[in-house]
Amino acid sequence: MAFTDLKLERFRDLRMPVLVILIAVSLFLEIFVHWYLGISVVYSHFFYIPVVLAAVWYGKRSVIVALILGIAQLAGTCYSVGALDMGSLARALMFVVIALVIGAISDHMKKEQEQLINEVTDAALRSGLRSGGTSGSAAERKSRILSFASVKKLRERSDVPGLIRALSNRDPAVQYEAVEALGNIGDPASTEALMDALTGDQYSGIRWKAAEALGKIGAPAVPPLIRALKNPDEDVRWKAAVTLGEIGDARAVGPLVDLLGDEDRFVRSRAAYALGLIGPDAVAGLRDALVNGSVETRRGAVAALGMIPDPDAVKALIQDLDDPSDEVRQDVIDALSRQGKRAFDPLVQALRAPGQRIAEGAALALAGSGRPEAVGALILALDTADPAMRPVLQSAVNDLVARQNRQVSKNAMEETPDFNHGENQGLRE
Repeated sequence: MAFTDLKLERFRDLRMPVLVILIAVSLFLEIFVHWYLGISVVYSHFFYIPVVLAAVWYGKRSVIVALILGIAQLAGTCYSVGALDMGSLARALMFVVIALVIGAISDHMKKEQEQLINEVTDAALRSGLRSGGTSGSAAERKSRILSFASVKKLRERSDVPGLIRALSNRDPAVQYEAVEALGNIGDPASTEALMDALTGDQYSGIRWKAAEALGKIGAPAVPPLIRALKNPDEDVRWKAAVTLGEIGDARAVGPLVDLLGDEDRFVRSRAAYALGLIGPDAVAGLRDALVNGSVETRRGAVAALGMIPDPDAVKALIQDLDDPSDEVRQDVIDALSRQGKRAFDPLVQALRAPGQRIAEGAALALAGSGRPEAVGALILALDTADPAMRPVLQSAVNDLVARQNRQVSKNAMEETPDFNHGENQGLRE
């Protein structure tokens, strides 16, 4: 939001505290000056300050303030004099009249100002806010303030065509506000305009906000987002990929799997992340990628499968422990280590697999999981293991035992009282 808007917003936040303080001061004057000192006229002139300010700020609702102060003034008169007089009644009535008159004028002026701003800004938006000259920074600032006011009003009215026009504003901050408003409304009619904001020559923040808005629109935005996966700009590709993952539509699985082979490393990682977000619906496509994809595609598929809490994902990963690439196999071991309890039984079974690479990978994955029950499973596998497998299994057992011992030592240290600290504290006292 513009700096000017921030200052105005802070001022608006202070109006109620200022009004409360002025009312409190007025009541103090009533008690001290009227009741205690016996002055009944001059002090009440101060009451007009909160009444007028309330009328200017809150319109006809300020009559509440006028009634409070009027009643306080009449109560003070009764307390000090013992009866009401015409002067006190006239002053109390005047508070109410002033609040109503000024409040009505204020409400009318605000309504006219709002209408004027809407008309001026809508006209500016229709023309694309293209000013003819570059002179006059004050005019540019005024245009920005009007634009922010317009976006706010358009958002309140859920005016999608108006917000789409606001995207042509030359001020990136106004574009950002318009994109955010369109996302909150979530109307599919804004999909094309938001795609233009995502794929056009925009600031990165606007692009990301456009991607976020498209994610809120959901399924209607999937086809254009899939097309954006082939955009020449890598920034567009990865933002579109993440948005598709957040939407979670299975139609994006195939295109995202293809993106796992992208030339840009970050795009590949975001494609894998998106497939992981889609979840079980992506497992079949990822399994195919493990069979037919390049090394980079297979590594991306492994990363995605490692995110999916599904038995079929675990099964696909265990099968890929036999991958010909050392890099892919290591990725599979890491992914299985993070799968937790759901991978434990399949990995124990894989220790007896006929392929040595699968058995070795399963042992390493069990060791990497850090699960205490894996020690017993690995020791049992040692009894019947081939001589070639024994060193791997023994190394896995040793790694797990050492890790458990370190954890026990750490827990013991955390539970042991710090006696030296107590002694030092006593010395200081």
